[in-house]
Amino acid sequence: MEPKIPFNKPFITGKEIEYIRSCISEGAIAGDGYFTRNCASFLEERFGILRAVMTPSCTAALEMAAMLFDLSPGDEVILPSFTFVSTANAVVRCGAKPVFVDIRPDTLNLDESLIEAALTERTKAIFPVHYAGVACEMDKIFSIAGERKL
Repeated sequence: MEPKIPFNKPFITGKEIEYIRSCISEGAIAGDGYFTRNCASFLEERFGILRAVMTPSCTAALEMAAMLFDLSPGDEVILPSFTFVSTANAVVRCGAKPVFVDIRPDTLNLDESLIEAALTERTKAIFPVHYAGVACEMDKIFSIAGERKL
């Protein structure tokens, strides 16, 4: 049986080439260009938020979050035991200690039922990581974080 999408051809469905050409010709391929600003504006309007900040990678977003949380030596941050090294690096970069919590075998995400046992008076944040397109149980995680003012 022939595959519906040939694997030897680029999977282009719309104006991707036109948009890439525009970015290159404008010299705005890594930063605050038209498409970045357009996306940020869309998020601000759609969700009624004051300011959306776009980052070039999840690594940059994690590092920004760690800095905004004002993490410092002695602080602890709950992380899933199965994640990208960038998650722990963002915490360690600020001098804080990553505390790894096991994952759920059905989602490979942070096991929300194990978070409370890992919390201490030094816990400052929880960094859940949604893995492979599957979201963490954020209602439960937000509830735990809210109770502890994390």
